[in-house]
Amino acid sequence: MSTDQWAFVHEKVLNQCDGPLDGVSDGIIEDSTICEFNATVLLCSEDPDPRCLTPTQVTTVNNVYSELYDQQGTLLFPRLSPGTELDAAYDGTLTGSVQGLAHDWFAYAIWNSASWDPKALSQTDYSKADELDSYHGDASTWSADLSGFRAAGGKLLVHHGMQDHVVTGENSQRYYLRVAETMGLDSKELDEFYRFFRVSGAGHCQSGVGAWMFGQSAATRNAPDSVIQNIIDWVEEGKAPETLTGTKFVDDDSNQGVEFQRAHCRFPYRTTYDGVGNPNVTSSWSCVEIENWRECEAGKFPRLC
Repeated sequence: MSTDQWAFVHEKVLNQCDGPLDGVSDGIIEDSTICEFNATVLLCSEDPDPRCLTPTQVTTVNNVYSELYDQQGTLLFPRLSPGTELDAAYDGTLTGSVQGLAHDWFAYAIWNSASWDPKALSQTDYSKADELDSYHGDASTWSADLSGFRAAGGKLLVHHGMQDHVVTGENSQRYYLRVAETMGLDSKELDEFYRFFRVSGAGHCQSGVGAWMFGQSAATRNAPDSVIQNIIDWVEEGKAPETLTGTKFVDDDSNQGVEFQRAHCRFPYRTTYDGVGNPNVTSSWSCVEIENWRECEAGKFPRLC
C-alpha cells in the first residue's frame, strides 16, 4: 500500500472515530481504544476514490489493527492504534520497509545471526525472545509487582501518546491493567503511587496533532505545564497531578502563541468533551470514569490482557 492509500485510510478512520466518538471533529481521536474501525468502507466497490483498496489490501489494514497472539492464544502485543497509520506510513513502517531496531534486535540479540530474515518473522522468533528475556536483563520490563517500589514511597508518573506509531499507547494501558491485577488494587489505591496519562494526538515522545507539549523534553520547555514539575510536586509536596495539561502551539512554535490546550485525564478516566463551549480550552472537557475499565480479556474490546 502506498502512502496515499494510507492517507485515505486515515481519513476514513477519522470519519468513524474522531467526531462521532468524542464530539469534536478536530483530527484528534481522543480515545483510540474505543475505535472499532470498519475497514469495508475502504473497498473500491464502496468508494470510487482512486486511492481505494482491493480486498487483499483491506485484509492488510485489518491485520494492522489486530492484536498479536502466540499459538496458545495468549496476547503478545496490542494492535497499532487507529489514528497512527499516517505517521507509520510516512516513516516507512506501513509501506514495506523494515524497522532497523526491530531487525537488529532479532538478528543480533535473539539469534546472533546477520542473515536473519525479518520477512520470515514467526512464532518461533517470539518464543525465542521470551526464552532469552531474563538473559537480556528482563528487557520486556513486564514485571507487574510494584509492591517494593510502593513500600519505598516511590511515585510513578507514566504518559503515553495515543498517536504513537512506534510503541502503541495501548501497551501502557495494558501494563496498568496488569499491575492492578497482579497487586489486587483498585484505581484509587493505584493513584497513591502510580498514575498513567493517555495523551491524545501525541506521537512517540513528542510531535503530533494533539496538545503534546508538557515539558517532557527541551523542545517543550516553553509549555505552561511541566510533567517534571508535576512529579516534583507529587514527591516533595504530596500534590499528585489529577490531569496532565498539554499545549499545542501554532505550528509547534511557542513564539507564535497557543493554538489550544487539553487537560489529559489519568486512567481510568476518559477526557470527555462537555458538548458546549470552545473545545480548544481545557474548561470544556471533563474527566469521566470509564465503566468496567478492568475488562480486557478474550472477547473484550480492546483485548489488553
